Amino acid sequence: MNNHGKKVDKPCEVLEDEEDVLESSERGSKKLRNLECESDMSSTDDEMENGLLQLLRKRSKSPEDICNEFVQLSVSKPEAALVKFMEFVLEASERDFIIPEVKRKPFKTGIFVNTGNAKMEHMQRFPLVVRSSRCCGMDASSFLDQLMHTLISTSVILQSSFLRDMSSFLTVASGSDVLPLRRTSTLVALKMMTALNDMIVLQDDRLHALWLNLFGGVFLKRIRDVADDIRSLCVAECGVWLNKFPQSYISRTRLLHLFEAFEDCSTKVWEASLYSIVRLEKKPKLRAGCLQLGYKFRMSLLSLSLGSDATLSEMAIQLLVTFQRVMPEVIDDEMVEIIEQMAFAIDRSVAQAAAQLLHVRFNERPTATSRMLALARLFIKFFGHERIPYLIDAFYGVSDSLLDWSTMVEMLLSPENLTYQEVTVIIEIMARSVRQAVTGELPPGRETATLKNLPLVEADEQVATIILPVLTTLLRQYRMEPLQMKFLLDLPLHMNCSNAQAEELLNQIKLLILKHTDLEVMQHCAETLLHLFPKYEEVSVNIRKELMERAAISYLEADSAWRLSVKKMQKSRLNVCSKRLLIALRVVSAVYECFNLCEFQVKNSVQVSLKRAVKGNDVPEATFSDEAVGLCLEICYVAVCWDLKRIQEAASADNQVDDECLALAEQLDIFFLAALHIIEHSSEEKIRCQAFVSMCDLLVLFSDNLPHSGNPALCSLQYKPSVHELRTLEDFAIRYAFSEAAEAELTSAKESDLTVLLHSKRRVLAGFCKLCFNSVVPMLRTASVLQYYEEFHPFYADLLLSTMERCMFINLTEFGMTLMQSLLLMYKRILADYDSTVKAGNSLQFGKLLSMTRKFGHLLSSDVVKTRPAVLILHRAGIRYATDGAVDDSKAPENLLYLKVLRQLVPLLLDEDIRELARDLDSTIKGEQPSTCPEWEPLHFYRKSLVDEHARNRY
Repeated sequence: MNNHGKKVDKPCEVLEDEEDVLESSERGSKKLRNLECESDMSSTDDEMENGLLQLLRKRSKSPEDICNEFVQLSVSKPEAALVKFMEFVLEASERDFIIPEVKRKPFKTGIFVNTGNAKMEHMQRFPLVVRSSRCCGMDASSFLDQLMHTLISTSVILQSSFLRDMSSFLTVASGSDVLPLRRTSTLVALKMMTALNDMIVLQDDRLHALWLNLFGGVFLKRIRDVADDIRSLCVAECGVWLNKFPQSYISRTRLLHLFEAFEDCSTKVWEASLYSIVRLEKKPKLRAGCLQLGYKFRMSLLSLSLGSDATLSEMAIQLLVTFQRVMPEVIDDEMVEIIEQMAFAIDRSVAQAAAQLLHVRFNERPTATSRMLALARLFIKFFGHERIPYLIDAFYGVSDSLLDWSTMVEMLLSPENLTYQEVTVIIEIMARSVRQAVTGELPPGRETATLKNLPLVEADEQVATIILPVLTTLLRQYRMEPLQMKFLLDLPLHMNCSNAQAEELLNQIKLLILKHTDLEVMQHCAETLLHLFPKYEEVSVNIRKELMERAAISYLEADSAWRLSVKKMQKSRLNVCSKRLLIALRVVSAVYECFNLCEFQVKNSVQVSLKRAVKGNDVPEATFSDEAVGLCLEICYVAVCWDLKRIQEAASADNQVDDECLALAEQLDIFFLAALHIIEHSSEEKIRCQAFVSMCDLLVLFSDNLPHSGNPALCSLQYKPSVHELRTLEDFAIRYAFSEAAEAELTSAKESDLTVLLHSKRRVLAGFCKLCFNSVVPMLRTASVLQYYEEFHPFYADLLLSTMERCMFINLTEFGMTLMQSLLLMYKRILADYDSTVKAGNSLQFGKLLSMTRKFGHLLSSDVVKTRPAVLILHRAGIRYATDGAVDDSKAPENLLYLKVLRQLVPLLLDEDIRELARDLDSTIKGEQPSTCPEWEPLHFYRKSLVDEHARNRY
């Protein structure tokens, strides 16, 4: 019996629904009915024809009638009633015990004999009904309260020794070595104590003495029991007694038992304790005691709040919040540091409980501005834009400052006393809190009891009233800061504007694109317009058309002016024209990414510029900058994607697209030549990475998928890269992601720089992996990156694992050869560093090879029958490689050490494959090999592994 994981008002009441009794007891109902028919009462009375628990289960009588009959029996025949009660406890314990024929008092532990250790034929057996623990928990707990109250409220019973005999029996039984009996007896005794505690109004000294005897003989002993559920029962029932303080037998000092339970090792005990304290803390007469003990055990409460159980963590934090409001010194600065981290907890209730405690500290500040600044500085402390959504959600609905947009706007309009970082964080808080208030969206990964989006009522109206009137001002004020603009531009997506307001806002964002010089700001503006144009279609048509026209015309004019200055060698104007052209390229790049500019013939001009930039120029002043080359490359890439989409739509409508496909194929060739040249010869690593990723994406886009379209013209667009192209891409990916220089970069980078650096390298590696699992490159070439799986596991493990999982679905045999090649590549690199295989086999690098092999094995172990082709090819090819050149029995083959690698994969083999591999191995290497020679050890160990695995499978 335990109540772990359940929130109940009566902690000892395990089950609340009596239907569970029927459901549990009906299991094996035929067996139960047979047992009932064979049962004989051990007492001779006929007042109650069945045991208490059987009557309760049958439901032939109401619990009230059963209790009344039992009281009548206890008055007329107290010894018979005592036997009935003993039978009830034993039956509820789910154990077979012998009830002695002579019931002598006082009771001793020896009166019970477990039938499991007794000879049944020589002893009278009490017939027990086999029942589940959940069902007995219900019967023994919910029925007991009524039974005890009925007994104790009967004046006749008070005048006899019946209750004293019951308590003596329970005291002895609760000390039993048999856990089920000890558990049930403890529960019954605690229920009896609760009933006695409820009858304190009788002011009977005998009842008080009886309660104290049970307290000392049962409670104080069992609260230190080895069984978790028994300790939790005691803690929970102690809370029930204290809940009636001071109208109870227990003193307030016994609160200590509840707080000491924090230092227990059981979740059940913690749960019982926390539920009790949360309830008792609200009682005025106990509040001071709870507060005093809360301060004493505050570190234990904090430890509970860091546990894995979200419900208990939330309750522990809320208790700390309650105590801190009355006694601020309960939480010191070191504890605050820990609680701040808890705002990032996965479970939303825990995070918001932590935020509530922090909010109490913020509220100590006198003004809304100072509270907002305190919140912003907390966010700065954990500055990282991927983490801030979790803090926003933690404080959502907890802190008024989070939705105090008026104060935020006021601070942003007059930021003289704010740092750049404070301004940025306040803007981000405003943007993200508006998003959550309007949409109800939670940050990805956060768990909550409700999966529904719950927007804040009238949030959109508040945003329109408070933020919309000043949004244009804020956009002008912070237009030069890309990060701040990014979050400000997110605000219009969650506003409802009138047509006039929308037109003004869209025009301003359009001008920001056309007049700005920062590419990132332009991109944010274009993405915002892409989302807003459909929403305000009535006023956006002309604005969209003007944006596209002016972007194209400004570029064409700038390009024409630049070419003219180059032609006339007007060096004084060339620098100005180059800057103008660069800004125009930024505008076109930002706009083209969101809106198709194909009708303005921009791509043809950009292609010419890209070819000229790649070929080089005799005039140094006329050479494109690296940024300009990158922009041209990006524009050509986007143009190819837009054109392919347009052609596919036309083909779907059964239009002729032959000419368009020829033009696109030529356009694609130009792009690939330029991208490959940049990868091979550019000195700017950022531009090379951009060219690499764009080339990989287009190779996938124009790979084997196009022939399935059914349109001959579209099929002709399939691009098959040359060996030189694939080798260039592979070499760049390995050099950029896995070289010694790359490893040094990653290990020595500062935390602030590591995120950007790792993102760039992962982006390149992901581009090459896409080529692998989309069959653009032969799967076997995947081994060139998989060989580094172990060495770069902290940085790229998820990417490489995902690649392997995708490759498994293509061809398992080929996948097995790919893993084999990956292992061999690492194996050969290790051997090249040592002058003997023995030294290589004992090296740290070889240990990493074995670790990588086990990781590969774990991937294949998900379904050994399904992955059998891959496992077999690994062993067969591995054996062939390891035993190659085995002609002299006295000399071990050169690569026999590789069997040590294969040994890690033996557990994946099926029994019939083990026998076959053993025969192949013996047929390849014949004769007796010396067992003491280190060079032959891999063979002996591998063969022994096969034998052991075969024996294990047979067993």
